[in-house]
Amino acid sequence: MSDELAQIRTVVDRETDFLCVAHKDADADSLGSALAFADHLTGLGKRAYVWVPDPLPLNLAYLPGYSAVNQFPAPPGAVAVAFDAGSPSRFGNLRPRLEAAPLTILFDHHASNEGFGDLSVVDRQAAATGVIIYRTLVAWGATISPAAATNLYAAIFTDTGGFRHDNTTGAVLRLGAELADLGADVAFVALKSYKSRPQTTLKLQAQAASAAHYEMEGRLIWTEVTQRMLGQAQALMEETEGIIDVLQSLDTMECAILFKEDGPDLTKVSVRTRGDLAAYELVSELGGGGHFRAAGAEVAAPLAAVRERVLGKARSMINREARD
Repeated sequence: MSDELAQIRTVVDRETDFLCVAHKDADADSLGSALAFADHLTGLGKRAYVWVPDPLPLNLAYLPGYSAVNQFPAPPGAVAVAFDAGSPSRFGNLRPRLEAAPLTILFDHHASNEGFGDLSVVDRQAAATGVIIYRTLVAWGATISPAAATNLYAAIFTDTGGFRHDNTTGAVLRLGAELADLGADVAFVALKSYKSRPQTTLKLQAQAASAAHYEMEGRLIWTEVTQRMLGQAQALMEETEGIIDVLQSLDTMECAILFKEDGPDLTKVSVRTRGDLAAYELVSELGGGGHFRAAGAEVAAPLAAVRERVLGKARSMINREARD
């Protein structure tokens, strides 16, 4: 057991109240990891409060324990435990709560991690933060309930693209099997992750796909989701989840970009890459981050301005890669 894990174990043994926080625009890795860790804490007789920045992600309602998320305020003296983010800014309206906590613990796997928190476990080689939480619980000799196993399986399953991305190693597959043996509902997770969409989501995906632009002989593909498109589809912004996966399915794609108009002066960017293109490099100047193959950013600027800036850099990166 590492020194950091031993110190965190000491904190867990000593303290009573814990605020487990997922990042904004929470995904199954962030919220699933938080719920699984909270499940462990409550099993020890601790009080664990799971929160995500507004709004609560409805697409993750299938995760065990979801009904208690954002329901009960944690006391001011609660230890904060943050999951799956490389920067404090990723915790949105809950950032002040983290900064005010007497102690903050971080579990993360992002390549762009800035290093924050009083105690942290950061493994940039881990396929998901859920992998880190699972290994932590195993190292502590903890009992992992079927609910926690399902949450961790969802975390790993989604962050590997259903065990399809190149972060899917033999070790990751074996870990998934171990979680299945512990009671993870693997079929249910697969169904809810990729095979259960409302009509509004499909309508929005169709709009975004038909609006896609193909550049540089299909090496660069990009599209956008505007507020007008959301209104036409009667969809929520969280229903953009999955559009970037449609873009990156293009056989010639080296860089796929999704621009989302979250407001008149707020744009979100999602990037996926293949080959030697670093996704996080494309958004680093915007204050974003992530992984080599997947990254994102949130920019306080109109969509058109952000789009031109990002596309200009993407074209330069692809041309540079071609020369090399």
